[in-house]
Amino acid sequence: MSALTNPIKPRTLLKDLSPAELRALAWTSEIPNQWGIAVYHTRIRSRSAKHTFVVYQPTAAQEERIRKVQDYLRGQDVILVERDLVQNPECRFRTHFYVPRAYAQLAHMLSRNMFVPATPKEPDIVVVQVPDWPELMIYIHPTPDGKVYTYVLGSDYYGECKMGSLRAAMHIMREHRGGLGLHAGSKVIQIKEHGQLVDKGALIFGLSGTGKTTITVNDHDLRSPERVVVLQDDINLLRPDTFCYGTEDAFYVKTDSISTQPEILPATRQPEAIGENIYVDPNTGEIDFDNWEISTNGRAIVQRQAIANTAESIDLPRADVIFFNTRRYDIPPVGRLTSAAQAAAFFMLGESTVTSADDPTRIGEPLRVVAFDPFILDEYHKQGNIFFEILKRNPHVQVYLVNTGKVGGMEDGRKITPQVTLKAVESIVRGQAAWKMDQNLGYETAVEIEGVDLSVFDPYEIYGAERYGRMMSRLRAERQSWLHKFPELHPDIVAAI
Repeated sequence: MSALTNPIKPRTLLKDLSPAELRALAWTSEIPNQWGIAVYHTRIRSRSAKHTFVVYQPTAAQEERIRKVQDYLRGQDVILVERDLVQNPECRFRTHFYVPRAYAQLAHMLSRNMFVPATPKEPDIVVVQVPDWPELMIYIHPTPDGKVYTYVLGSDYYGECKMGSLRAAMHIMREHRGGLGLHAGSKVIQIKEHGQLVDKGALIFGLSGTGKTTITVNDHDLRSPERVVVLQDDINLLRPDTFCYGTEDAFYVKTDSISTQPEILPATRQPEAIGENIYVDPNTGEIDFDNWEISTNGRAIVQRQAIANTAESIDLPRADVIFFNTRRYDIPPVGRLTSAAQAAAFFMLGESTVTSADDPTRIGEPLRVVAFDPFILDEYHKQGNIFFEILKRNPHVQVYLVNTGKVGGMEDGRKITPQVTLKAVESIVRGQAAWKMDQNLGYETAVEIEGVDLSVFDPYEIYGAERYGRMMSRLRAERQSWLHKFPELHPDIVAAI
């Protein structure tokens, strides 16, 4: 047995504390502000991916390090927060989160993010976070019996705590529960078809800065009886029949553009909201989300019920449409993928470009992350192969590529505004968009969307047909090269680009 699975035995274990009690323990870490919400500033302000290691068979040095951490915790007062991921009793995960009392703010944040357990249960997931450890190191230890243990050392960033649990749940879902974890938002769009209201289940994928949250929470200006039901913003667990289990009771949203998101902004002013690394004027206490002096990766935990158009349930009964958001500077606003294999290929490509949230010095560079999901532990080919099988089994699912960047270049390109994107999504869901095959791109592109002048974004007009053909030929070669990095990927997926 690895030391990573040893029980935590602190000097004092503080458990069963309410969010209010946890906030009281963390009050010395709060930044006073005009709204009276909890705001915390951290030393580490983003995830430490380069220092994160999946450990199946720990080395002697790793075992020794963890034993030293456990010895250290024996002299500490430690908080234990027990929470459930997934609301649905068919697929719940119990997570235990341990953190020294001096960092009670992390326990407070988690307590607001996940579900309060209804019944006792042994943990499926254990996360231990020791922010004041002198080394920055994160170990993830999946076990053969379907549990995952995570040690977060040297970081006080809440994202490590949250994703320590969600990343583990996604892994367990794939390896032990016959499904697939997705880094995607979800919503139901209820529209009229032939005089009857029908539900269209939507999954929205996208890396940071591509508008995943914007699409997820938007109501598309629908009027009763048509409406939108917002379900999840971050992680869904997909069954083979396309039913998706929602995972969280709150949204952990980026705040760099939240002042322009009327669906979410009011939720940040509710008493239960928590801000992380957002700017607070030291003289007036005024919160300014558009001031990025603290970080470009400011965050807020907002209660799901405080967001417009949410419902009691967080599950998606059936996925009908899937949107892959990408922020590029050379493709049209919307494309329709033509087969399950091609959809799985673009799922594996996980395309976008680097944004300020990723690295301000590399803005605009191509970026590919398998499944749009930076939290996959290993065996990336499994994501594509399982997704491919699910799409083949459910031919009703249509998959679309949505560009939320520009057409014509990063500096001088024609900006695809959120209004264009949201109108395109609505048109797609209503089945009112018109399409044509583009041989250079290899999939269908929209030629008609009500209320949108697509000619403005025509790359053949912007670049010229010959030049654009060469550009797409290079892009296709880059995509094929990426897919060939995964030799165990189904050959139909590789051949689809």
